[in-house]
Amino acid sequence: LSEIVEHTPLICNSQLSAEFGANISLKREDLQPIRSYKIRGALNRMVGLNDEERSKGVVAASAGNHSQAVAYSCNYLGIPGVIFMPQTTPRQKIDATSAFGNGLVRLNLVGDDFDEAYAASLDYAKTHGLTFVHPFDDPKVIAGQGTVGLEVFSDAKQHIDYLLVPIGGGGLISGIGKVASRLSPDTTLIGV
Repeated sequence: LSEIVEHTPLICNSQLSAEFGANISLKREDLQPIRSYKIRGALNRMVGLNDEERSKGVVAASAGNHSQAVAYSCNYLGIPGVIFMPQTTPRQKIDATSAFGNGLVRLNLVGDDFDEAYAASLDYAKTHGLTFVHPFDDPKVIAGQGTVGLEVFSDAKQHIDYLLVPIGGGGLISGIGKVASRLSPDTTLIGV
């Protein structure tokens, strides 16, 4: 993943550290090419596709960051993609996904929420024999997102007592949890 994924800095936040009387650092995943850690999971899943899967293309569903990650990965790897997004997706997310896909990705705006877009994407993938790139529930996606944890533990200048991780679908905390259990089993993970 190192050719495309940035090793983002772990930066001490002096304001939060002073406010809470602790050493608090923030992982700057907003510095990734798509401004999100989601690139780690999507790219890790897609680099493992065989030649036939790559030539057929991939399908994904997302209302934002995962769609951008898949589109960016499609462009980088030369894999065609179809991404389903709810009709309610903000124009900024739609435009960014289209730009990252650079002509290799077709967007389908379907339904009023993620669940409807997700259902349509699964049907499309099955009907056309394409690989579905799940936003979080896939071992390769989880492993890719877990590289955030590898960087956190390698860059930390001191022991990490608590690690707060955002939870949407659970892929990020699952990957980081796997890493933490091996590298720092006494660190407490807190899902937010």
